Amino acid sequence: MIVIFFNKVWHDPVWSKVIASGLVFLITQVFVFGIGIIKKISYFDVYKGFFSKIFKKSKKNKSSKYFNTTENIKLEINESSTIFFDERFCNAFPGFGAGYRWFNTNSVINNRLKILLSSPIKFNKANGHGVTTDPIWWFRGHSSLPIDSFEILKRKKILMNSDELNIEKIAAFRGNSYFEDFVYVQCFSDTPTGLYNYDKSSIEKHFNLYGEFREYFGIYKRKLISAQEYEDGSALIKGKPIKVDGAKCRTRNLTKYNFIIAAKFSPYNCNEFYRDSQVYFLQLLKDEITFDTFVTWLKKFPKNQENN
Repeated sequence: MIVIFFNKVWHDPVWSKVIASGLVFLITQVFVFGIGIIKKISYFDVYKGFFSKIFKKSKKNKSSKYFNTTENIKLEINESSTIFFDERFCNAFPGFGAGYRWFNTNSVINNRLKILLSSPIKFNKANGHGVTTDPIWWFRGHSSLPIDSFEILKRKKILMNSDELNIEKIAAFRGNSYFEDFVYVQCFSDTPTGLYNYDKSSIEKHFNLYGEFREYFGIYKRKLISAQEYEDGSALIKGKPIKVDGAKCRTRNLTKYNFIIAAKFSPYNCNEFYRDSQVYFLQLLKDEITFDTFVTWLKKFPKNQENN
């Protein structure tokens, strides 16, 4: 009779589901109890860890749905580079009129630059006169380039494009006109990577001529590789040639270094600045001129024709 009863219950569409669910629950509890014994944690801690992982995974999936990377997003800009930069400048350095202010605390410098250079600073499409996909540039003689990315590596070091920079101090200059704004950045000398052998006298000589001495290298999975290995796409790692796909280019300044950050079509994007600014930057690093002298020189540049 008992066998007939269980056979009838098992084939019943309702009771069969109840029994199956009960078996699954019982097996789960035995599994959880076993994990608790092996890891020497309580029954409830096993469940807590299990549901914590599920929640994190769910949260990650939701985040990726709504906050995906901008690689596939077509970013468009409709403001001129000078207006765009002035808005960022005001957000990062509010509360003072025409003139400049110095900042020399790492936490403050990092916070202000993070606001100034926050994403997006690189766009896919530009509409309008004086509008460009790369509105913010750094300028230093003939070495001027757009700023595409910014990252705080640690308290005393940032990464701007491929440049590792140990920033000493910055000065935010607000002009009488919005298009004159710029940020002066001065950096300490950095520690050599150890990948190359340099003669100190040659470094000093190069610095006296050009106001800088840069070290080029690559980084692959936190390992530093030479510039030639980076270019070759393969490096000797533990004595064996290894392809270094995905390696990043990096630079360090082994002497003091300085530059300004401004709008692409600021007054400083001109031939005279390219030709003569190198001398001014070097004199600033050597304390041969005051910052006021540098500012006075920059003030004489007219509005950029691309910004009219």
